[in-house]
Amino acid sequence: MTKKATKQADYQNNPFTIAITGITLLFELARGVAFLFVGLSILGLFRPNTPQDDKLSEIAERASNAADPAASFSSQVANHFASWGPNEWLAAAGAVAIISLAAMLLGALFGGIEAYTSSRLAQGKPVKLSEAFRVAFDNLWSYVWLRIIIFVKTFLWTLLFIVPGIIMAVRYSLAGVAFYDESKNLRGNAAVKESLRLTKGGWITTFASQTLFNLITFGLIPNIVSTSVNSVLYRQFDKLGDKKPDAHWLSWLTLFLPFLVFVFMIGLIFLLIAVIGLSGQRLD
Repeated sequence: MTKKATKQADYQNNPFTIAITGITLLFELARGVAFLFVGLSILGLFRPNTPQDDKLSEIAERASNAADPAASFSSQVANHFASWGPNEWLAAAGAVAIISLAAMLLGALFGGIEAYTSSRLAQGKPVKLSEAFRVAFDNLWSYVWLRIIIFVKTFLWTLLFIVPGIIMAVRYSLAGVAFYDESKNLRGNAAVKESLRLTKGGWITTFASQTLFNLITFGLIPNIVSTSVNSVLYRQFDKLGDKKPDAHWLSWLTLFLPFLVFVFMIGLIFLLIAVIGLSGQRLD
């Protein structure tokens, strides 16, 4: 068997198969991490209402009883914030800053756990939950900087009519895994460049693999999907050069599915308008 034939046999391009392979690997070699992400998914389903949510719900309920609900809701929300004094605005700004920083650090911590686990799974190595937490915490600030670089680059690409931003976000998605690959020791923009190298010629497979299973599961287990998929993609792409096998037909379907759904919804709206219009003419 030739070297090329071996590479082709080891390469999976079916996005559904990639996700299943990765999830199986995750529960076999990183069970603690897997159950952590399962717990986070369950907690996400039962997020408690904050006092601010209750306040806005109360305003919305009062507005719904008014003659013009939309205008009433807007005016009541505006009046609510207009009644704040300087101290309240300062306290609100401070609270937003603290919450934003905490959210950024927490997101980077769990993102680091995901990326580190993917990197280890790509090498076929087991991962303990305590180990993943320790490594992610030790590299927290470096990983925060990596996420800032990715955010800025993606935002700048998004300014070019959105689509380039989506494509580049996909191509940057393996930067975290490269960051935690001990054999490469990449940091910051070097990890981003490595992700670009890995996904060259394979961004459609990457997009579909990360998207299809989230669509099937209604986005309920995103941490499990991204950790699993990225481990398989990183392992495969790292063995290949710039030339990747053609994308699977299911990947193309996943790529165009949002557009097809959009066209279907627009067509449905026009159909409903036409039916209502014909019904009105018959009544006249």
